[in-house]
Amino acid sequence: MRSGHNRLNAHMHRKLKIFPFPTCPCCEEDQTTEHVLQRCNRHQQERIAQWSSATPLHQKLYGGLGDLKKTTNFITAAGLVV
Repeated sequence: MRSGHNRLNAHMHRKLKIFPFPTCPCCEEDQTTEHVLQRCNRHQQERIAQWSSATPLHQKLYGGLGDLKKTTNFITAAGLVV
């Protein structure tokens, strides 16, 4: 997720040309790492369960071991394949 090379729709559409559209199933916004970790309404409950207060994207992706465990837990709870 750090590099942007993942199985989210935006990457699969723009870089790999194997997905018909870049948008997230929840809305018209592109399904990117930032969208999923920070704003996606579809995963709001999972986000709140891991981060009770606003947490910068950089911390979620590059923070300490505790931060990275929260990010991993979020991905698992959200059922994302990245």
